[in-house]
Amino acid sequence: MMSSATKLKLSIVAVAVVLLLLGGLFWYFRVHTKTPEYALHAIEDALDRNDETLFLRHVRLDAVLDAGYDDFMRGTMDAEFGHSREASAALEDFSKMLKPAFINMLKDAVHTRLTTGEWPSADVIEEGTDTENILSRIGVRDLTFREIARLTRDEEAQTAEADIVAHQGEADADFTFKILLVPSEEGDWQVVSIQNLHEYAVLLEQARRLRVEAYLEETDAIMARHDQTSGAAQLRLYSVLGAGALGSQATRDMARQIMEQDILVDWQERKDELAAVSVPRSMQSLHQLRLKICDLHIAYAQGYAAWMTDKNAATIRGAESSLRQAEVLEVEASFLVQRAKRLFGDKME
Repeated sequence: MMSSATKLKLSIVAVAVVLLLLGGLFWYFRVHTKTPEYALHAIEDALDRNDETLFLRHVRLDAVLDAGYDDFMRGTMDAEFGHSREASAALEDFSKMLKPAFINMLKDAVHTRLTTGEWPSADVIEEGTDTENILSRIGVRDLTFREIARLTRDEEAQTAEADIVAHQGEADADFTFKILLVPSEEGDWQVVSIQNLHEYAVLLEQARRLRVEAYLEETDAIMARHDQTSGAAQLRLYSVLGAGALGSQATRDMARQIMEQDILVDWQERKDELAAVSVPRSMQSLHQLRLKICDLHIAYAQGYAAWMTDKNAATIRGAESSLRQAEVLEVEASFLVQRAKRLFGDKME
């Protein structure tokens, strides 16, 4: 039978354990959960678990987007136009006009991310929508969290600052976001601003320009090389046709051979080389246009070669229709190239 002393000791131990548990719970819920460290990890957890309520408990989203929009747009304008007062004033007015719609669409996108785990669709069919343009513009899909590099707390000012390192895939560089946190009335620490979105916008815009410049240089070289090859083949074709007659099967066979073995092959190789190029988002329309032009020239070469054999008027009409479409698209592609060079070519310094 247990003695009174033993019972007393067990009671004391039980009370101590309960007190320790209560103390631990108090520390966790009243101390640890009311720290900037907890807030940052809670935000990360909310993103992992698609917990919108937890996220909004620790992110003052309206404040972040309001100030963030202004800083990001100023950075974008500085990167694009330098410090031109005339351009800045005009664009700043335009930026203010767009701000409410921009923020609402971004809030909707954040809601989608927090409830589904994914940003709104970036499928090709969806390209061109306002939300897609905004998400592409700010590069949010290309951000990958690396680490919380630093966290400092100012007890007197009741603020905390954190350095959040993320990899920006489009720029292929790490960027450190400067995060400001303050406690809410309930004591929960909240992110209230990202303090260096101006610098982030400049980084992103400069990286995009470099990628566009590299894309234009690479594809221009491909196009020039193949233009020379196909041009020489066209001269051989004209020489054969000029020296012979289309009524001659020998002439037609030589023309078909040049079209199939030189011109057709060259356009197929051109398309393959273009398809292998890394394409910036802003150049996707131009790139798809160039691939379509290749397809039309391939169709023309195939149709022309077939006509050399079947002598069917419908065959050559179809081939010439493809060629005319290609020529129209080539004018459009040339315009897009010149526009890209005007926008990016003179601003790389």
